[in-house]
Amino acid sequence: MNTRPNQSEPALIKGLRTLRLDFYIFAVLIFLSILGVGIADAFETPAHWYWIAMVPVYFAACFFLEWQAIRHSGKALRDILLWQTQHWLGVLAAFFLAFKLREIGSLDNQATGLILLLLLALGTFLAGITTGWLFRLLGIFLGFNLIMVAYMEHYVAVLIASAAAMLVLYHYLAKSLDRAVAERMADDSAE
Repeated sequence: MNTRPNQSEPALIKGLRTLRLDFYIFAVLIFLSILGVGIADAFETPAHWYWIAMVPVYFAACFFLEWQAIRHSGKALRDILLWQTQHWLGVLAAFFLAFKLREIGSLDNQATGLILLLLLALGTFLAGITTGWLFRLLGIFLGFNLIMVAYMEHYVAVLIASAAAMLVLYHYLAKSLDRAVAERMADDSAE
């Protein structure tokens, strides 16, 4: 029988706490995206500013989650900050280019709103390449929102149902990750 204390147990507990924090961040970002779609439907011009305000929110969430993932790995925080800043400033610049197209008459308000949502969906998905599967899943959800808004007259119920499905999917994936980590720890302690 192994009498040594399991040194990795606190790391597992910290990982599970971070995973639960991920869930809350994911849920808030989904709520904010559904709210943005509703605002876009009711108020076209203020919605553009709402989506611009979401860029720093998504940046902060990405940066925080990536920092949580690497803080004990020895990777430089400066590198993550630089990458995330460049990425989200690029998304913000694309937003302002869409505004410029609207200003010169190439786009109407509705098309501008759809482009802003598309840019946020793409930016979020691409941020997920380094941040993790959570942001890739969120980018897919935003893309789904875009299609629903473009094609459906009464899409709110579909968006709420898809948000619930995304949260259930996240919960399932997180549980699978929990089990895999617990099994790995059990295997490590058996050795």
